[in-house]
Amino acid sequence: MTTHTTHMTAHMTTTHMTTALAADVTDLVRESLGDPLADIARRYVEPVGHDTTSISTTGLHRVRGTTTDGRPWSFFVKSIHSLKHWPLIGTVPAPVRAEIIARFPWRADADTYLAGPPLPEGLRLPRLYRVDDLGDDRLVLWLEDVRTAPAAWDLDRYRRAAGLLGALAAMRPATGPPDGPGTPPDPGLRVYCAGPVQHFLSILRDPATWRHPLVARYADDLLRADLLALGDRIGPLLAAVERLPHALGHGDASPQNLLVPADGSAQFVAVDWGWGCPAAIGFDLGQLLVGLAHAGLTEPAELPAIHEAIEPAYAAEVDAAPDQVAFGYAATLVLRNAWTALPLDHLEEQPTPRLHELFRKRAGLARFIADLGRSLTS
Repeated sequence: MTTHTTHMTAHMTTTHMTTALAADVTDLVRESLGDPLADIARRYVEPVGHDTTSISTTGLHRVRGTTTDGRPWSFFVKSIHSLKHWPLIGTVPAPVRAEIIARFPWRADADTYLAGPPLPEGLRLPRLYRVDDLGDDRLVLWLEDVRTAPAAWDLDRYRRAAGLLGALAAMRPATGPPDGPGTPPDPGLRVYCAGPVQHFLSILRDPATWRHPLVARYADDLLRADLLALGDRIGPLLAAVERLPHALGHGDASPQNLLVPADGSAQFVAVDWGWGCPAAIGFDLGQLLVGLAHAGLTEPAELPAIHEAIEPAYAAEVDAAPDQVAFGYAATLVLRNAWTALPLDHLEEQPTPRLHELFRKRAGLARFIADLGRSLTS
């Protein structure tokens, strides 16, 4: 894909999203307020920051306002698309590009909300008000804007979340490969490793990356060697993971996606379901560990305690041996996060003090994941 085509695709996607955000929402406001006569007086559209390494999310917005009688209303709007609209799809090797586009579960979030699967007590979905189909594998989801409690993620909250994620996996064990005998039980992970992972590995293999001042200051030669050595083990790690029990879990269970509702309607409201196929037992623990660390909100020194808290809490809820949980957690953590732990998407930015802090913390995260990876025997 040429740069011109990439820019054109991104522009078309943004144009479609802007049109969807401007659509009439009077019916949605009336439904959310339970008032068939409510009318809109004011309306605002606000972007909500999201992880720029996301490959299937176009944008996140809050559309809010007031009615003519002064009542507030608000929706959380998520725009998603097929990988064919990912600006970096051209970096994926041509021989596997079509398969990756076809198989990557980009609409897993929408399908979960539409299906409304049973969940363990203490976990609920946000309300889905509307799905706008923009055509050409683009969707816009109009969701409940969950009002959250000011809750800190201490070790007890991590344990509760891990236990519920284990209970979720126990409720939905995989009975076989989704595409029949002879296919991998988690084609999504193979697709991810063949596509996006190879893009990030190519950046890490470039010596110029390690000479960048923000990288060189916080990442040493040992971290470089360990991350690249793990890249050479992708095949054996995938094969070992595929021999584990699998289940349908959340798929992107970071703390940011496990909202603590202010109304006490659940322990957590689970949003941004990111994996549409069975995943290895322990898979959800990886995102639970790295979510706040990716945002620069966790000190590297805190990671061992979080790690030690969540693994047994999850293992206590699933029908799998503790060593299977431990391997599935660590191996999928490596496969999904080792090569994105360093904030490579920020290399072109001005090196502000805040960015230095992010690189320091994320280098610590990369070191922690690399150490777990070195301990794995595949």
